Amino acid sequence: MKVRHGRLPRTCNLSALALLPLFFLAGATRTEAQTKAYVADTNANLVTVIDTATGTVAGTIPVGTGPVRAAVTRDGTRAYVTNGGSNSISVIDTSSDLVIDVIPVGPTPSALAVTPDGKWLYVMTAAGVVEVVDTALSTVAATISVGSSGDIAISPDGARAYVAAGLVYVIDTAANVVLHSFAAEATPIAGVTNTAWSVAFSPDGTRAYVGVVTFDMTAGVFSAGGGLLLVDTASETVAGTINLFSLPGAIALTPDGSRAYVGIQYIWLDTGYGAGFFNGRYVAVIDTITKSIAAIIDLGADGPSFTQQNSPDGIGVTPDRSAVYTAIPRIGKVAVANVNTNAVTSLIPLTAPPGDLAIVADRAVALVPYVINAVNDSAATSTAGGTAVASVLANDQLGSIHITTAHVTLTQQSSTSGGVTLDPATGAVNVAAGTEVGIHALVYRTCEIAAPSNCADATVSVTVRLPFVIDAVNDSASTLPGRTAVANVLANDTVDGTPAAARVTLSAVSSTSEGITLDVRYGSVFVAVGTAPGPHTLTYMICESASPSNCDAADVTITVIPFPIDAVNDAGAALRTGGTAVANVLANDTFANATATLATVRLSQIASTHDGVSLNVANGAVTVAAGTPVGTHTLRYAICEIATPSNCGEAVVTVAVQHLPITAANDSARASSKTASTALASVLTNDRLDNAAATTANVGLSLVSLTPASNKISLDVSNGSVKVLAKASSGTYTLVYQICEIAMPTNCAQATVTLDLSGSGGGGGR
Repeated sequence: MKVRHGRLPRTCNLSALALLPLFFLAGATRTEAQTKAYVADTNANLVTVIDTATGTVAGTIPVGTGPVRAAVTRDGTRAYVTNGGSNSISVIDTSSDLVIDVIPVGPTPSALAVTPDGKWLYVMTAAGVVEVVDTALSTVAATISVGSSGDIAISPDGARAYVAAGLVYVIDTAANVVLHSFAAEATPIAGVTNTAWSVAFSPDGTRAYVGVVTFDMTAGVFSAGGGLLLVDTASETVAGTINLFSLPGAIALTPDGSRAYVGIQYIWLDTGYGAGFFNGRYVAVIDTITKSIAAIIDLGADGPSFTQQNSPDGIGVTPDRSAVYTAIPRIGKVAVANVNTNAVTSLIPLTAPPGDLAIVADRAVALVPYVINAVNDSAATSTAGGTAVASVLANDQLGSIHITTAHVTLTQQSSTSGGVTLDPATGAVNVAAGTEVGIHALVYRTCEIAAPSNCADATVSVTVRLPFVIDAVNDSASTLPGRTAVANVLANDTVDGTPAAARVTLSAVSSTSEGITLDVRYGSVFVAVGTAPGPHTLTYMICESASPSNCDAADVTITVIPFPIDAVNDAGAALRTGGTAVANVLANDTFANATATLATVRLSQIASTHDGVSLNVANGAVTVAAGTPVGTHTLRYAICEIATPSNCGEAVVTVAVQHLPITAANDSARASSKTASTALASVLTNDRLDNAAATTANVGLSLVSLTPASNKISLDVSNGSVKVLAKASSGTYTLVYQICEIAMPTNCAQATVTLDLSGSGGGGGR
């Protein structure tokens, strides 16, 4: 079975990509044997006929202009060819290899598929219209629009037509309507565009294979690739994908559906000098059982240039499953590859570059068996017993691809010792404990599940010896958390007196701390951050690989050293009205020789000499509440490692709670000694309390002294004025006054007023 897709343009620009034609080749079977392949030669307006039995050209058939795609009916009596340049379908009688009819269709037919009964031909035109042709009447009986040009495949039961045209469209062939469509992807990913490019059905109809071109912008840089979408035809949903890492072309399946062949036409490469589409030269061999790429067919090249690569076009598999035919337009030849070697065995030269090709199927012909290559194995183990060979299939092949128990059955044919046996479910060869020393031979048989008579035998040679002395030696180390304590516990371990590293398996037995773990890949012992300081023990075991029951255990003693943590004393001050005494106690604290932060340590207040002095554990600030008594207070705090709460340090913060700043400023004034007057309106005018004006509302005022003494000069403590009574003695007086905070009477300040009464003028100066 086979399907074709369109070739990407040589220029490889993205705008042209959406316009490329897609191709299809329907499989065909008939009761009598046929050995023909029909190859469309677009430039020569010919169809070349190849005798697949001899691998030679049997003749050419003139057809319309620009033939591009071909399909053969299931009974093998007719071949249909799309003529893209003359908008028609050429009908070829395969018995005479003559064109017996020409069917007019829509503009630029680019893909076609024929129903299993041969009555209907589905033709895709460039306008994105599927035309349904009645082959008996050679007329278009219905049209179905899907919006863009694509590829077509008909299910083996004829009930569905799948169109790959960006989306996958499912057509009901009975009503000739689109039932639904779905995206060519298993899961949508932002920035990734998947375009359905080609489509083919498995011979049993349970699976459809859709070639997908992928454009990826997720990394901010354009790249392209592709894969094969696996569609479950029962639910008509995506069942999985196979990544091809390149842009897929034609798809062909073996008659039994065991393998799919996908042409790799283009690969997206970034060479460092530029990125773009480069010609491919391979056919990917898909194992449909394991749903994976199992091998490649290399079509070769004529030089190192990407333009000299032999890119594949049409692909088909012979009815007997012996060979894969691949058209190579660049060299004008068809490559023939052996299915059992996946190697090109011959190149058939044509008169013009080949494009699509269709091979006439033959249901009656016997399939060429896949060659089973069962390869002998050898292994050694000891009388302690164990698994000598993990799987005898590890080096066996079926038709040059790796096989598993999904492909073949295994049976033990013989063994020279009852202690040496084969597990047919896994392919493992096991040796029982106590098996006698010596060389034993086990013969096994592998048979293809799909063809049970296709079998091959091989021998496993097992050397059984006495167990080696295995010695796991204790280790010890000291380390900080977050470090590797021991690079490799195997470094001092031995097997039979030689280094154990490559000859044992390693496993962890126990650990006294969850934070101390063994990496069995490298033998390293790691101490996680947060592991409690102190001694810990990890126990591990080494077992001889060739004799897994031959084991020894050892201990690794790890002393975990805590990270250095240092809480440093602080000092600060705040007014009794409240405020922040220390912005962050962590500013001078350290953890692991770096500044301690709330990301690495947790703060806690241990004690304070007054409730008004407290620590904000969320930011490290020490604050003083309003009303806290003036004086010296202390606060004790702790910093503890978040990952290891037992790793702590303590410090003390000394906080001085201070009075409000109070300032009494000196004054001076002049007044007459002869008449009564107010020499100074208020001594408080330039006095301050807490950086604000001092007033009789917030300070108390008192007279300290007056020099020389006089009962004619007074300080009015109710308003701060200095007054001169009549007939005072002339001269200079010094008045000392005091202001005290009303709320804190001990918070006082003094100042001097110098009063000059030596003149006769009025007062009021400062």
